[in-house]
Amino acid sequence: MVVFECVACGSELTVPLTQVDGPDHEVVHQWGNGIRYMPSLVPAGTYAGRDRIVIAPGDVRGLSWIEDRLAGYCCGIDGHEGPNLACACGRPVATRIDDCSLWQVVRFEPDAVRPAGDPEPVREWESFDWDTTPLTDADEWWQARAEISAAVAVVRVLKAAEGAPVTVPDGPLADTFRRELDAQRPSGGPALSLGLTGPGTTAEADVLLVPRHPQTGDAWPAEGTVVPISAELWVWLARTSEQPVRPRTGGQWAPFLSDDPLPRRPRTVEPCLWAVRRWLP
Repeated sequence: MVVFECVACGSELTVPLTQVDGPDHEVVHQWGNGIRYMPSLVPAGTYAGRDRIVIAPGDVRGLSWIEDRLAGYCCGIDGHEGPNLACACGRPVATRIDDCSLWQVVRFEPDAVRPAGDPEPVREWESFDWDTTPLTDADEWWQARAEISAAVAVVRVLKAAEGAPVTVPDGPLADTFRRELDAQRPSGGPALSLGLTGPGTTAEADVLLVPRHPQTGDAWPAEGTVVPISAELWVWLARTSEQPVRPRTGGQWAPFLSDDPLPRRPRTVEPCLWAVRRWLP
């Protein structure tokens, strides 16, 4: 594990942290309108990023507010005035963001901190769980993250296709991507096929969706044109048809328990259209 320390004085500014892949939902700065108590951008006890490190707000240590940089748009601080957290030595080192509808995060300035300690060894691909789709009851923000990841994937597939139409096979790929890829479909030209490749799954296609390493963010090694996507979205696409039904507790799913077959959760993942429109060239 590593801690991040101030480059000016050497003070430790975080608790010990482990690395995780940078989240796709970082590119969508705002989610919804006026949503309070947004979750942290990254899980507690982790960090992401290489040049600009992001961590959960509760994992900072030894920082103080820069009083004239605490403005926000609505219910908190949006960070638009620049670094608002300083080291004890006085150097501005980070920006805290916690306004409504914004993922809560602390972003360190690129040249203000350095890692100290021994990073955890990079885990092998097979050491991760590639078989279990997260359930929304266990994590109410899973679907929001997955929809943003799907939007990022759409944009990257279109860029990889370089103006060619993209065809999508029936199944989870079609349920998630076909409508939006068809909506962006250019006229004429030979179509490229989209497939899914990764742990325990292979496909032959012109453009391959592959998972990113959950720790480093590196792409699953595959030949051809690849589009790396978040590990949790990849697991959903690869395993959704294999997941058992796990109905909600508390009666929320009572009206559906007589269905045959019983419904799975979450039922669909569709790209966040606002994110697609924002990131399309």
